[in-house]
Amino acid sequence: MVQKMQKSLGLILTFIFIFAAFSQVSSEDLIKWRHHTNEDVKDIALGDVNGDGRFDVVVASGGYIYVLDTFGHEIWKRKTINYVNSISVGDLDGDGRSDIVVGLINNGIEVFNSDGEKRWEYWMRTPVQKVIIKDIDSDGYGEVIAISHDKTFLDNAWIIINHDGCVRFQSKDIFFPDFELKGYYSGTSKKWEADNQLRILIAEDINGDGYSEFITSSRLNDLLIFDYNMNPLWGYHFDYPITSLSIGDIESDGLKEILLGTNKKLIVFTKDGFKLKEYSFDSDVRTAIAFKDEFNTSFILIGKDNILYAYDWDKEIFNHKFDGNVNLIQYDNLDYKNQIEIITGTSDGVYILDTNGKRLFTYRTYSPIINVFTINLDFKGHKELIIASTDVDTITYAALREIQIPVTQGNEQKKEEAIKTGNAAFFTGKALYDVGEYQAAIVKFQEARSIYQSVTYTQGINDCGAYISNATIYVQAKTIESQALSLTNEKKYLEAKSTYQTAKDLYSTLNDATKIQETDEKMAEIDDLIKAESLTRLLIYVAIIISILLVAGFLFFFFRKRKKSKQGA
Repeated sequence: MVQKMQKSLGLILTFIFIFAAFSQVSSEDLIKWRHHTNEDVKDIALGDVNGDGRFDVVVASGGYIYVLDTFGHEIWKRKTINYVNSISVGDLDGDGRSDIVVGLINNGIEVFNSDGEKRWEYWMRTPVQKVIIKDIDSDGYGEVIAISHDKTFLDNAWIIINHDGCVRFQSKDIFFPDFELKGYYSGTSKKWEADNQLRILIAEDINGDGYSEFITSSRLNDLLIFDYNMNPLWGYHFDYPITSLSIGDIESDGLKEILLGTNKKLIVFTKDGFKLKEYSFDSDVRTAIAFKDEFNTSFILIGKDNILYAYDWDKEIFNHKFDGNVNLIQYDNLDYKNQIEIITGTSDGVYILDTNGKRLFTYRTYSPIINVFTINLDFKGHKELIIASTDVDTITYAALREIQIPVTQGNEQKKEEAIKTGNAAFFTGKALYDVGEYQAAIVKFQEARSIYQSVTYTQGINDCGAYISNATIYVQAKTIESQALSLTNEKKYLEAKSTYQTAKDLYSTLNDATKIQETDEKMAEIDDLIKAESLTRLLIYVAIIISILLVAGFLFFFFRKRKKSKQGA
């Protein structure tokens, strides 16, 4: 149940005043605004969409994108062709306002301008896993970078599209650069296979020349570095899975280092592929980042399991243990004072530490953190945290430190009554879920979760989150199956089979053997239809050929007989 819950995606967009002038306030007092959507949130991004010079928040939830202004008000909302997997925001056309690109589960890319008008779309062979808007050549126009693959690791591809929708590079359809990779451990060289699935893609200028490089990792454990024109720069092949990939500027010199986790190690490379440092642990590294603070100390921050490690090159500065596993690490000067704060997102909340490892502030979500942004939204002298996670919680804290809330007998009785009310909604949702009424079930589970959140009933919150996630996936899969059926009826068999495969991939995440078997049977039926159509076409061709031969034979004998008749005469 917990594993399923961790797969669920939802939203808490919570803006928090990090530091307050009073000593004890609740986290609810710190919230600037919160936005709820009807379905779990998949991704969020920041950009100036309305052109007012301030950052707006763009949210991808289910089959919709929402654009929210500085104060949480909805600027516009648009329906996408299908469910969104990834979202990115940036200026594509150089007009100073942010455009939005979304990667869809049904293999599509959609691009919207700042007014919400659809500019163009592009279709790939498999679900689009990641989209990025980036001006890779510093010409003032952004490019769209996307990677796609399915769960079978077949038909993966990545593509770079110009701002007007023209393909600049596509890994599947044109010659791919010949890339020699050196084995990091064995020293054995190998050729990189262009069909190898990309798992992580980072587009950043790591050498300070003003142009983006592509830092990527593959399913077959390759680290690959390309320039913006797709010329290979350098790469390594590893004998062990790559568990993390990120970049950081250890010396604040504008030249970024590459931080790669593999074989229970963190390896730090220069921009040119030389190893600077290697850190060893007893389990895999999940995430890492590097920076230099205002006191000239170089920090390498490493997340492993539920522990954050901080090093000043060789020396360990501190390690900090959390209740949940570390998902992400960031840093920023949140209060504009003379010290950088470390922001850690875990499987149950966001934690702010100082550079000595002291915990300054805690915001519990009791669900995995998807992303965290730090930004000064309203230019009033402080920054806010934008926290995206799978659930919404209203745990009470003091500013910069957690406080204990005394539980009175009256409060305990109210909590029990609230849990009973929540249970009634939960079991109604469970009954609807069991008979396949997933959309109605989601509504009841969301109702139950809101009640559980009001009294911080963690088990109920987690259970609702898991069911909401699973029900959302079932809704997505059923929609995709309907599309596949329509394609089958239109005799677009290959597209229908690919669409059924997408639905099967979703059912596989739920371990639903019955639905997996059903989609396999439908794909087998399509194979039979393809064979029958091919056989019919073959028979038609044979009939045409036989008819032609018969006609030709008849004409041959007719003219031959006529010729003989003339000769006899």
